[in-house]
Amino acid sequence: MTGSARSRAGVRRGALLAVMLLPGAGDTLAGGGRVELTVTQPTVELEVPSEVRLGDTVEVTLRLRNEGTEALSLELVGRPVAFDVFITGPGGREVWRRLHGKAVASALMLLQLGPGESREFTARWPQQDSQGRPVPPGRYTVQGTLPTGSRPLTSAPRDLLIAS
Repeated sequence: MTGSARSRAGVRRGALLAVMLLPGAGDTLAGGGRVELTVTQPTVELEVPSEVRLGDTVEVTLRLRNEGTEALSLELVGRPVAFDVFITGPGGREVWRRLHGKAVASALMLLQLGPGESREFTARWPQQDSQGRPVPPGRYTVQGTLPTGSRPLTSAPRDLLIAS
């Protein structure tokens, strides 16, 4: 991707769970046996330019992708989906948050993703802090999160340079 950074979150892509069925321990396979169950987790990618000019609106895309071989159902919070993007400045101080001061509906939305499918959520940051003041040039960190019914899915942080 030209001029942009892309990252995969630290969310597990898939985990393999092996269950041993032992004779005499409830239902078993004839002579004992092994059953393997694959649990698929989505990946969360963040796409943001690596550098922008001072005053330009910054487009941030949070992409939820099912890289497994099975369909995936997720309960997402809010209607519309309450994904969040947050920007931190030098020293890790939060500068801007997409949902700052906004009420989020507690409704859950069921999202189905087939194998290889993805869903994108886009936010635009006007290079202002949460109080509406313009931010100065410098290095910032961008991160995205997507709340689900069980736990939030969070992207890896990406660096953003605002050049004067």
